[in-house]
Amino acid sequence: MKSKRKLLYGLLPILFAGGIGMYLYMQNSKPEEPKPQTTVNQYIEHLQKKEFGQLYSLMSPASLTEAGMSKEQFVEKYNAIYSGMQVSAVKAELTAANTTGTEADSGAQTTGTESGTETKVESQATTDKEGTNQAEQGASNPDLYQTDYDLHLTTFLGEVNETHTLSLVRQELEDGSKVWQINWKPSLILSDMVKGSKVRVKTLFPNRGDIVDRDGLPLATQGTMNEWGIVPEKLGENPDQMIARIADHYKVSVEAIQKTLGQTWVKPEFFVPMGSTEEFDVPSSLSGVALQSKEIRYYPLGEAAAHLIGYVRKATKEDLDKDTEGYYRAEDWIGKAGLEQSMEKQLRGERGGLIEITDEAGNTRSELIRKDAVDGKEVQLTISSAQQQRLYQTLAGGGDAGAMVMMNPKDGNMLALVSAPSYNPNKMVTGLTQGEWDAYSANEKLPFINRVTTRYAPGSTFKAITAAAGLMEKVTTPDKTHEISGLQWRKNDSWGGYYVKRVKSLSPVNMVDALVYSDNIYFAMEATEMGSAKFIEGIQKFGFGDNFGLDELYLKPSQYANEAHRDLSSEVLLADTSYGQGEMLMSPIHLATAFTPFVNEGKLVKPVLIVGKETPDPEVIITPDVANTVTDALKQVVSRQGGTAHALSSIAGGLAGKTGTAELKAKKGEKGQENGFFVTFDTESPSFLLAAVIEEVNGRGGSHYVVDRLKPFLEKLQLEP
Repeated sequence: MKSKRKLLYGLLPILFAGGIGMYLYMQNSKPEEPKPQTTVNQYIEHLQKKEFGQLYSLMSPASLTEAGMSKEQFVEKYNAIYSGMQVSAVKAELTAANTTGTEADSGAQTTGTESGTETKVESQATTDKEGTNQAEQGASNPDLYQTDYDLHLTTFLGEVNETHTLSLVRQELEDGSKVWQINWKPSLILSDMVKGSKVRVKTLFPNRGDIVDRDGLPLATQGTMNEWGIVPEKLGENPDQMIARIADHYKVSVEAIQKTLGQTWVKPEFFVPMGSTEEFDVPSSLSGVALQSKEIRYYPLGEAAAHLIGYVRKATKEDLDKDTEGYYRAEDWIGKAGLEQSMEKQLRGERGGLIEITDEAGNTRSELIRKDAVDGKEVQLTISSAQQQRLYQTLAGGGDAGAMVMMNPKDGNMLALVSAPSYNPNKMVTGLTQGEWDAYSANEKLPFINRVTTRYAPGSTFKAITAAAGLMEKVTTPDKTHEISGLQWRKNDSWGGYYVKRVKSLSPVNMVDALVYSDNIYFAMEATEMGSAKFIEGIQKFGFGDNFGLDELYLKPSQYANEAHRDLSSEVLLADTSYGQGEMLMSPIHLATAFTPFVNEGKLVKPVLIVGKETPDPEVIITPDVANTVTDALKQVVSRQGGTAHALSSIAGGLAGKTGTAELKAKKGEKGQENGFFVTFDTESPSFLLAAVIEEVNGRGGSHYVVDRLKPFLEKLQLEP
């Protein structure tokens, strides 16, 4: 008996140790209790990657059922809100404090951090936006957990920063295991959202800056137009017949109307815009047609300033493809020509926007972020609207193609820049009919070309500059004469069969005579005597190679010769260049500018178009004596009997000027197109300088035709001193 008792006592420690070992084994073999921090970290990761399907899987089924959210609806809602706000980046960071919950029965709470560590903290009561005291529940319920995180969304308007609270619940699954899930609510998307809330994104459009003239009168501004359209349900019993009648009245095709009415958004009761009209009433015979007023960019001077101001149109796919800064959208207006195009960024302003949260009825609940639009800047030009219109009528009234530039030679302010033929910029905005577009396309004079910036061979107008160069080099003097016989001349046999020709036989000829009667041979002789180096030095300072800072006009610098012949080593080319032919190309703007030294005692005054834009100071390029000598000769072009501009001698003001005719031909011996030129200025009160070119003056008197066209304008010219 004693031996049995001893055996039992001996086994007890072994059994006890085995029991403890088994207990410890069973404890170590139990699955690890899931932690809420694991779910939180998964939530953060999926949110930052915008993986909304995976985000859905972390939510508690009960909360999703209460919100009425299927997985498809959940993903669609997040995607719609994030894409509408153009969220490009999401960053979520757990806060270092205010994390509450229970993982032990002690009632203590834990603080989650980004690394997942936990710290016991005293229980604190915090109330969420929907009024549930989560901390209080967490302190008494080990199956609840709560943590805060900071959300940073990068939207198209800037950063949206909010602090959000995640509320988690520990759920037991069918297999007995447990998992922490998130109680979903709309405020997890954006903190001020509740059930039924929506996010509304608005674009705030800037007002486009006006373009105004020197007196503040509008050249491009906001206006209104009448737009005609069709309400399909009001077309009557025979819609096809009525559409045919409407098409005939508004000069559009039936196919165009039907295509517009066939758009997917059209409903029977909708007004469907078709085009612009100058009518204020709809003919009673046209059922289904309605008019409405629409704000639009408006150009008060119309054709008279079209090439200068340009026009705007809706952005095309090509515009969007070229938009490297990503600013434009399909509904935006964009400058397509003239100053509207070249100064687009300044005129357009900067678009703004608003992201707001609304209730179920669409009423604003709160603004999430707002960026006010910045209106475009007003651009003021030195142009005079009155002179622009009058000069355009002078040019276009004869149905001619050409350009005229008028400037104040003392300060460089450009007063008028006209090109013809022209087009109606208002029609370009509202939309051309097919007939109108066909008419423009068929016009052989090319109405969309801006001839103000087109470069021409300036012809004999350039002789004034050659004379100045010769005087500066002391090769030419006013009374220096050449004995010239006949109407053609060549220096020697090395010129082969090439001859310089003139239209008036006169001998001897001095510099003044040569300017008055426009003698090509005299200036060819002077240029070859100067030699190419001195000639180039003398003329280059008159603005060759310079666009005068007129980037807004896309003005290309003028040239006296092509790149391969810039040394003018050929005497034949040198001779041709001396009277404005050869390979010389000058814009009307440059031609006008090149004459400013004759008004300003030798100072070249560069042209100015934009009021307030910094411009270079006048540059002395010839002496006052040379300037006055040329000016005196140019006065005789007008005053002397037989002078090429003598037709203007009756106009008061002491006009001076120089005519020119340049012939363009493909090869020697052919008859080419003749362009007529005239440059003139008032010597008594030098408030204007005018350069004009008219194309195809063949058989119409050459440059004399240009003088005759300008005479009525010059007779009525009234400018402020």
